[in-house]
Amino acid sequence: MLRPFGLVSALLALVLALPSTSLAQGDDRSVVFTNDPSQTMVVDRAAGFWPLIEAASGVLPLAEEGLAVARERLRGVAQLLAQARQRQVEAAAALARVNRLVADTVQEANRLRSTHEDVLAGLSDSSRRKLERDAQTRRNRSAVVRVATSSDWVCPVETRTKFYDSWLERRSGGREHEGVDLVGLRHDPILAPVDGVVTQRWDTLGGRSFDLVAANGDYYFGTHMSRFGADGEVQAGEVIGYMGDGGNAKGVHLHFEYHPGGKHNPVNPYPIVDAHCTNRVDINVSLYD
Repeated sequence: MLRPFGLVSALLALVLALPSTSLAQGDDRSVVFTNDPSQTMVVDRAAGFWPLIEAASGVLPLAEEGLAVARERLRGVAQLLAQARQRQVEAAAALARVNRLVADTVQEANRLRSTHEDVLAGLSDSSRRKLERDAQTRRNRSAVVRVATSSDWVCPVETRTKFYDSWLERRSGGREHEGVDLVGLRHDPILAPVDGVVTQRWDTLGGRSFDLVAANGDYYFGTHMSRFGADGEVQAGEVIGYMGDGGNAKGVHLHFEYHPGGKHNPVNPYPIVDAHCTNRVDINVSLYD
């Protein structure tokens, strides 16, 4: 690229090489008409290359200044590219550290699992069963707390009722009571406590009964009904039966059970109904009063 001084020298050499007549200047005047023919103006027209050279020499400082600005901008772009490259390197290093951390965590989890399996393998059958029972008890207790504090759970007996904690009381045939008895009036509606799927059935022990499986897998059971209500998919609060004394019931009531996680895992439902069934009277008070 020619520097400004080299450019001027080249222009001078070109001018000196031309015939002398090319540099002749004259006072030639031309008339230039505007759009309005009544208006005219006279301009001076200079011939030759010297005016061009003079004009070019005036432009050169501007060109040099523009080149300086361009060089400064290129320097800024180069700095930005260098910074971007540095950030890319740092990001790659951070990703590598995260990958190492994940790998270490997985390795530690595998080690703990292997240690846990080795410990269980070294336990006696009775010790292993005790650990499993303790774990199940903790899960059941957590489920009861979850349901008792839920804002969506509905008491299955909306009308006035009375009940007490009868968990594991002795029943006929050597059975233990695995629910809570909600005493009410005949034909009082029984409501679905949660959204789920209801199946209706009948047996000689409880008479008309319902099985309700919630969306999360929890299982509810009720029996001694006088009539069936809705079945299939139901919403919480929907009528799924009516209070009665069918089967071996003594007095009108709903025998109600809760099995967190599925059937054959009964837990004491008293804390749940005690929290949600607020239309309640004392167990010694008559519902007819």
